[in-house]
Amino acid sequence: MEQVCGGDKPYIAPSDLERKHQDFRESSIKHFRSIKKMGGEEFCRRYQDQLEGEIDEIYANFMKHNDSKNIFYAARTPATLFAVMFVMYIISGITGFIGLDSIASLCNFIMGVALLSLCTWAYVKYSGEFREIGAVIDQVAETLWEQVLKPLSDHFMEDNVRQTVANSIKAGLTEQVTQHAKLKAN
Repeated sequence: MEQVCGGDKPYIAPSDLERKHQDFRESSIKHFRSIKKMGGEEFCRRYQDQLEGEIDEIYANFMKHNDSKNIFYAARTPATLFAVMFVMYIISGITGFIGLDSIASLCNFIMGVALLSLCTWAYVKYSGEFREIGAVIDQVAETLWEQVLKPLSDHFMEDNVRQTVANSIKAGLTEQVTQHAKLKAN
């Protein structure tokens, strides 16, 4: 099951996961029964029941893990694709307004590809089908996030924090000077 829906594997449809679980469960029990054991049938039955219980418990954990992939891992890819669409929309509007129609058309094309990718990604995550395509979209979005959007946001955040700190220091110094002047006047 680790190879089907383990840590780095993408989301799989619950029906496919259930089918894989049944296949693995049957093969495990068949393998357990095929091995000669000491202690008789009654003694072995207890261990088979224990094996089945552990398999079902592990399956429940894999289902929870698979469900968490579908819900929580989903945040970065759509945010990246929305950001690309938003930026391309703004650039397209500006370049179209100033008469650079070829650049506006290119931006519209990129925006359309991002929208199509977002819709495809949403279908893949919802249905669990075509997981390879979803993995490629996730990888492209991850690359865009790491190489373009994150450095830009870090740069703008750093500038904004620096400006905020500078303004706070100026305001604090101005307030201290004003209070000091008031104290001298009294």
